[in-house]
Amino acid sequence: MPIGVSLSPCLPVSPPRAIILAMRKRALWWLGGALGGAALLYWQVIVAEGAYLGPWAVRIVYGLGARHYDSVRAEGQFAADSALPPLLAAGLAGVARPSVLDVATGTGRVPLILCAEPQFAGSLAAIDLTPHMLAQARRKQLATGSSPPIGWLVGKAGALPWPDACFDMVICLEALEYFPRPGCALAEMARVLRPGAALLISTWPDGWARLLPGRAFSAAALQRELSALGCIDLVVYPWQHGNYNLVAARKAPLSPNPVN
Repeated sequence: MPIGVSLSPCLPVSPPRAIILAMRKRALWWLGGALGGAALLYWQVIVAEGAYLGPWAVRIVYGLGARHYDSVRAEGQFAADSALPPLLAAGLAGVARPSVLDVATGTGRVPLILCAEPQFAGSLAAIDLTPHMLAQARRKQLATGSSPPIGWLVGKAGALPWPDACFDMVICLEALEYFPRPGCALAEMARVLRPGAALLISTWPDGWARLLPGRAFSAAALQRELSALGCIDLVVYPWQHGNYNLVAARKAPLSPNPVN
């Protein structure tokens, strides 16, 4: 061994403080990005239900969840459904054989409620974007043996395939905020309503509406929109606390011809 050279164990060299700080910042950046991405995904898929991604995303979300849709929503559904028959009856009062349309029917909630009402003797049409949801609706109808027949149709709320003024009531629940163009969908609903006919829709409360900018209407904005479409007698009912309100209105009846 050379003189003056001694053997000693190799000790680890501590990384400089600047490197440690840089590593921590990078880890925090990646963590923040992951949390932000998760929050964005939750908002897009759970809160907005894919609405901002386009109709294809909505079809995927509801197509995948169609079989579980009713079971997931079972809690509190009875209370929500029990509030509907009186409002449906009020909207159809005085019409012997009403023609009713349910827009974005999902698994057929509203048509099947009307079928269960002994006094209902009209016709029912129901439209939805997702074939899988309508398949579930048909299964439920067959299982309950509901009558009268229901016309199930795949289609878009913004392009209803019916002529003007052909329904005595149009209903759209828990769906308006998820349409690509909610104003266009409202215009289509008003178009197919007969003069004097009833409209029943649900909307998010103002506090929640801010979460879906450009899609959800505030109460004031909805009133302006419906008034511009010729709807009158607008009444707002609390419905699912913290989630939805019900809005009832009527299409203005035709003005009588002035007497010359």
